Amino acid sequence: MKIRSEEEIQQLVDALHEAQKEADKWRTGAEIYQSQATELQETMQLMAEENERLRQENEQLHQATGGQGKSVVLKPAQKPEVSRQELAHHEIIEDALINKIQQLEQILANR
Repeated sequence: MKIRSEEEIQQLVDALHEAQKEADKWRTGAEIYQSQATELQETMQLMAEENERLRQENEQLHQATGGQGKSVVLKPAQKPEVSRQELAHHEIIEDALINKIQQLEQILANR
């Protein structure tokens, strides 16, 4: 069995702490991703409900006009916004950058 010097032990302890930080970062990223995936599913459900409501409303208008002429098709107004997926991606990147900045600040503080 090899006896390790204090320096080697400290290097192993430091490596363990870095590995724990990296694992925490990935765990946090996974939690953020899961939260955003849940939010996206809820948004998709709301959109499906809105589409069904509009379909029913369109059907009622069609019946009210006796089916004459063109059907009136109502569509939800589209907003020129960033998609939720893009927003989620930017938030994950922002969180990773903040985490990296905090790590660098901690390294500088320890020097």
